[in-house]
Amino acid sequence: MEKASNVLSHPNPNASNTGRERALLKAQFCFEEECYHWLENGQKRKFYLCHRLDSATSGLIVGSIEKNNSSELKKMFREHKIKKKYLAVTSGFLQFDKGVWKDSLVKKKIKGKIRVQRGKEVNSITKFKRIRNQSGGLNLNLIELYPITGKTHQLRVQCMLRKVPIVGDKTYGDFAVNQRVQKATKLKRLCLHSAKIEFTIQSKGEEITVNVESPLPRPIGRLLI
Repeated sequence: MEKASNVLSHPNPNASNTGRERALLKAQFCFEEECYHWLENGQKRKFYLCHRLDSATSGLIVGSIEKNNSSELKKMFREHKIKKKYLAVTSGFLQFDKGVWKDSLVKKKIKGKIRVQRGKEVNSITKFKRIRNQSGGLNLNLIELYPITGKTHQLRVQCMLRKVPIVGDKTYGDFAVNQRVQKATKLKRLCLHSAKIEFTIQSKGEEITVNVESPLPRPIGRLLI
């Protein structure tokens, strides 16, 4: 399914009713089973989350109504057997048109918030490819990102480390650029989109291949016109 920007993959623990309204589904969430659940025609239904997106990121998110499939999909995500493509608009000079980024990233909690910084060992790998560039004061790039690993804030931090932060990133971005873009276009979101997911799974004795795509949201695409 597709998630809009500023929607939570799941509600935060102990969230208020307002916080729960920002969640992916308007249903109760069980953190132990990592699933949404609700009653339908007197029967309990469940939707299991198989991975997560940052609230600011839009696009495809994988879930399952079958617990066994959910467990297998989570394992495939952990073992990096699921192909993912993201689209991002960045600002700054991207030195190469394509390549591979390798970084050591460490997750820390600073003043109650999750932040990601450089570490010691290489543990975060992403392939990238620039597909469009808009010259000008902001030097915007539309790039494809293929994360091989799936660390917290990985794509956002790796772009920041190359001095091509993702437009609209309030944590790792260029705040002056964000303000200029917002003033010129009224766009107030992170320009990062989960655009494609592909995998093959065995389910009930049958091999099923899933290949789904989600187009870049128009408000983001207009930045490059």
